[in-house]
Amino acid sequence: MLRSLRPFAPAVVALACALGPHLVLGHTANPGLTGQWAGVLDIVNADGSVAPDSAYFSLAQDGEKITGAAGNSPAHLETISGGQLTGNNLSFDLVVNPQITVKFSLSVEADRLHGTATGLPAEARSSIVVDVRRADAAWHSASAVAHVQDRLFDTVAGLDRRLFDAYNTCDLPTLGAMVTDDLEFYHDKTGLAVGKQTFVDSIRNNICGKTQRVLVPGSMEVYRLDHYGAVEMGRHRFTHPGHEELGIGDAKFVTLWQFKDGEWKVARVISYDHESARE
Repeated sequence: MLRSLRPFAPAVVALACALGPHLVLGHTANPGLTGQWAGVLDIVNADGSVAPDSAYFSLAQDGEKITGAAGNSPAHLETISGGQLTGNNLSFDLVVNPQITVKFSLSVEADRLHGTATGLPAEARSSIVVDVRRADAAWHSASAVAHVQDRLFDTVAGLDRRLFDAYNTCDLPTLGAMVTDDLEFYHDKTGLAVGKQTFVDSIRNNICGKTQRVLVPGSMEVYRLDHYGAVEMGRHRFTHPGHEELGIGDAKFVTLWQFKDGEWKVARVISYDHESARE
């Protein structure tokens, strides 16, 4: 059997020499990091919100040395420096301006580079997530790269549930813990009430055992407030168990959630347009 293969050996050697580095033990060689890469660079804020952006790399590999350019669009690439590949770990710097140098620390997984970056202006406890795929000459990658999911809406929806579960069950300690000391509550029928204790006393005297609140499905909107927290808007309905003759109330609300020292608290509320619920 081995003898029968000998006449073909010179042809195989010649083919291997012609293919050069593109053939290794019968497999296509890893092209390394040389080429174009496209994907996302997202700032993930501590409050769960995401500031999405794009990432484009044009890289050239020479052993462990990596050179090239990077930016947030193919038309705006800047030269990278200090590019180094150590095992499956890639690092390089990108000077945005004299005051800002972004440092990338990425893992190499076949046709994917992913990891983190530091150095961009961002709020405390924020992180910068980078995820790019190998792209063709037109910057198209074989698979789309998804941005990090923005969790702000889900975070505030969870806070709303917790707040009004406490409201509906007369859990005054939880209600007190979820509002700021200088809470301002504006109501179109009763005016302005200021302070945590005033709020808690009002719930104890006017709500406990008398009123239940339900968020109108699909009415909630949530928007980030930079360097503060979030604003929640929506509609809710109020029932009076055991006193159905009082009917069902309907109102709109705006709630300012303050995110401070890793905690969310209600700082301002506007409750308005109170009326009988429309069927």
